[in-house]
Amino acid sequence: MKAKTKKLSPPMRFAFWAIMVLLIIWILFLADNSFLNTWKLKRRVDQLEKETTILKAQNDSLAQENERLKTDPEAAEKAARENFGLTKPDETVFRFVPAKEDEPAKK
Repeated sequence: MKAKTKKLSPPMRFAFWAIMVLLIIWILFLADNSFLNTWKLKRRVDQLEKETTILKAQNDSLAQENERLKTDPEAAEKAARENFGLTKPDETVFRFVPAKEDEPAKK
């Protein structure tokens, strides 16, 4: 024997589907742990991981430069001369400024 199923009236059926659609929208877009927020957070994490990798490489490079400046007197002297313009006593430094290009003649 088949069990009789009770059919819902059209307004109840509409309400059921409206609630289901709203629930799906809530899960996908509006909740704190929604699909949309999770996707945005994943993209942000990926971006921050890339930045972290770049910063670690820069940090390693600076640590090597720091160690080189501490241990190699020639490197320290070169850095002092180039970055700070320091000279030895009785040393003459010539600085050459590039000439400005002539403006094209106006007609």
